[in-house]
Amino acid sequence: MKIDKIFSSLEIMDPQTFDNITIFPLKLEIDNMPYFINLDSALKTGKFLIKEVNAFGEVPVLKVINTLSEQVLILDGEELKGGKQNRVVNTSILVKKNSELTIPVSCTEAHRWDYTSEGFKDSDVIIPMEIRKEKNETVLQNLISKGEFRSDQVSIWNMIDLYKRAYNVDSATSAMRDIYEKEKDNLENKIRNFTYTEGQNGILVYINGGFEGMDIIPLVSAYKNLHEKLIRSCIFRYPYKKYYEVKEVNKRIFEEISKIEPLKFKWVGLGWDLLKENK
Repeated sequence: MKIDKIFSSLEIMDPQTFDNITIFPLKLEIDNMPYFINLDSALKTGKFLIKEVNAFGEVPVLKVINTLSEQVLILDGEELKGGKQNRVVNTSILVKKNSELTIPVSCTEAHRWDYTSEGFKDSDVIIPMEIRKEKNETVLQNLISKGEFRSDQVSIWNMIDLYKRAYNVDSATSAMRDIYEKEKDNLENKIRNFTYTEGQNGILVYINGGFEGMDIIPLVSAYKNLHEKLIRSCIFRYPYKKYYEVKEVNKRIFEEISKIEPLKFKWVGLGWDLLKENK
């Protein structure tokens, strides 16, 4: 489906607002979408494994072994815990059934390099939207200049450090996971304000009255599984003082997105990555 046609069947549902965040549930029907399952569902089977690429490990890459007969979606920003340090995935990846793959990742735990487990588990976290956006910008620049899905690791560590200080978290390994754990109860209370809407498979996010971002997952079943993760990523932010409520979508957002002529990169998994460079 071309970008200029992707929104023709888009339904924007009633907004949900809490504090300075307004989220519009989205429903988008996409024909002939192949079936896939989510990361956490795959890991629970024991037939989908993520581990260090070798006994010594390498920070920017992990190994995926999929012995399932289903394709598996790993969403950009999903955190993996375990191995020699926690990591976050640098780009959304559709893993082919019955395959092995090396995937690009970034570290979200700066001061650990020893095994807590051989394999990785789902952290139940997508990194905060602000860090996710910064990561994606640097990945795109490295794709353009070097052809690699690599992030600016130092910038990610710096942003995690800002969150540590903002939320007064003492983490021996500077782990993003520790910040989430400290704020877990507050986040869960806020998530209740952004409930899943039947048929929903995306979100459009406004922060302080301005457009912040959008996620659409082609399969409703897959989106439903990711809903709380995505919401948690949106609402976990630096403390703000100003609050603005948004009651309707600025439709020009979709017009502008439809006109984008994206850069095209061969995906790490199946398919292609279409990205827009901010100038």
